[in-house]
Amino acid sequence: MPRLTIDDNLVTKLITEVAPLVTHATGWELNLPFLRSRVLPRDQGYEAIVEGKLLLLGYPVSPQRDFVTRTVEMLIEKNVLAAYEPLANELMVIRENVDDSNLDGLRLVLAHELTHRGQHVHHPQLFQRVNELLLSVLKEANSGDMDFQKMRAWFEQVKPLMTLIESHASYIQGLLGRLYYPQAQIEKPISLPVLIFRVLGFGKTTQYTAGLPQVSEAYQKGSIDSLFERLAGV
Repeated sequence: MPRLTIDDNLVTKLITEVAPLVTHATGWELNLPFLRSRVLPRDQGYEAIVEGKLLLLGYPVSPQRDFVTRTVEMLIEKNVLAAYEPLANELMVIRENVDDSNLDGLRLVLAHELTHRGQHVHHPQLFQRVNELLLSVLKEANSGDMDFQKMRAWFEQVKPLMTLIESHASYIQGLLGRLYYPQAQIEKPISLPVLIFRVLGFGKTTQYTAGLPQVSEAYQKGSIDSLFERLAGV
């Protein structure tokens, strides 16, 4: 199979193709006219995904890289395939990290991120809470006198939110893979909050698909929104 050129035009085309499938599977409109997308080289992944988010949160970006910063940068450069940033309404793909000989795999990566887009459009309060907890963690981690108990408490608060957000996106990704792209080599994106908590020693990324049975049951009953509303306290 000829290798692909992963660029903005290809990603835009695939988003347009995959978005209706995500909308049909989730029942959620994605507000595509307000969604931006771009392809990043690997060496710009940290700056765009992490520093970009910090700036959107109003958190100062230091020119110096400490251990946590360097570790997160390394993990992003090696592991992150794509990212959806709710604060910027933007979907980013890291060119070198997606398999350019596996077009269906890239479609599923985009389906995963478009599911996050749908979650954000319809349940923005969950993403706001994740951002608040992430900001608290970052401030504490850089305070010079980190309180482990506070960090543990924040992790316990963010864990069910990320479990639902990531498990639901993984479920939709797997569903679309079975229905439309059975030959795809499925890759699972890793989100920024998951990476940061992993670096700080709070759990493994596999914990964030632990909600798949609950999501599957809710999907069959047509009650996915109730899961999000319950966690959001609606």
